[in-house]
Amino acid sequence: MIRPFGLRDALLVRDLQRNSAVLAIEQALLHPNAPLWMALTAPWPWAGLGVATYILDERDGDGPALGFAQLLRRAARPEADLLYVAPALPPEDAHDARREGIWRRLLHHSCQAAAGRGLQRIFASSPEDGPETGCLKDVGFSLYTREVLYRLAADPATDGPRPEGASRPAGFRPQLPQDNWALQRLYTNSTPRLVQSAEGAVTGEVGSPPLCWWEPDRWRGLVWERANEPRGAVQVHIGRAGHWLRIWGVNALTAHDLRVLVEQGLGLIADAPRLWGRGPAPVYATVRDYEIGLGDALTGFGFAPYLKRARLVKHTVAVVRAPLPAALAAREIAVEAAAHIRETV
Repeated sequence: MIRPFGLRDALLVRDLQRNSAVLAIEQALLHPNAPLWMALTAPWPWAGLGVATYILDERDGDGPALGFAQLLRRAARPEADLLYVAPALPPEDAHDARREGIWRRLLHHSCQAAAGRGLQRIFASSPEDGPETGCLKDVGFSLYTREVLYRLAADPATDGPRPEGASRPAGFRPQLPQDNWALQRLYTNSTPRLVQSAEGAVTGEVGSPPLCWWEPDRWRGLVWERANEPRGAVQVHIGRAGHWLRIWGVNALTAHDLRVLVEQGLGLIADAPRLWGRGPAPVYATVRDYEIGLGDALTGFGFAPYLKRARLVKHTVAVVRAPLPAALAAREIAVEAAAHIRETV
């Protein structure tokens, strides 16, 4: 039987978390928190920080079936990310049908529970060639893009505070809230339709596309304009254990433009210790398989390929309750009343 996490499950999660699969790479690298700590922030599913942890604890004659799945709701979006599933799957050459069964049961239950909360999409990031991808596909997840994660061992540091806007080329300015529409256009023009559909950017939802869905208050960005029209943008997220860099409008930019945007993003990160009190840490950036030229721009600044990941999504079916039109409701009541009268006569 699968149930929501409770305090009685703390020891089970503590033991299993040592062998759990990471399925939200951004969270794991920038804000690493143990699954037990995350579970304790939610007194009931989706409360607190938006965490839901589901426990499988069966002990019968066939041996124990123990595991957990943990999800995190995205801010202001009808979506969630799979954070962890435990126990981790062994390599494909060491097939373990029992563990795969645990995964399928936990994933099915978690996705159904998320749909019941009105969440429409569940996202996962898995090793490109790992057994996790196959297991996720078995329960209805679809692969929508692959990406290479690049890593810069340590972010650039400055010798002291720099004036705001120092060494910033003409046309660059801080990102403003009113730039969201321009960023959405950059995303749309540079992203295949399949990916847009997978990420909910063609549904007309508020907040589409997903620009900075985790800790949105910790992002800063610069917009690059030419003739008063945004042509590209760079955003950085300052994390506890690392930083993230994102470039928008990649496929419409030249190699020189990409290098300038990466340079400006690293400049924002270099200022981060002064702004947020964070010390040097690795910098990460992802290059999706349709983002041409970005990898070369990153390696020019010392980034190196670090991991290969697959992005998957499962579209859930959310129950929608809407009132019946007054005329239809009255007709149905009349039909039910007539049927009741016939049955009692």
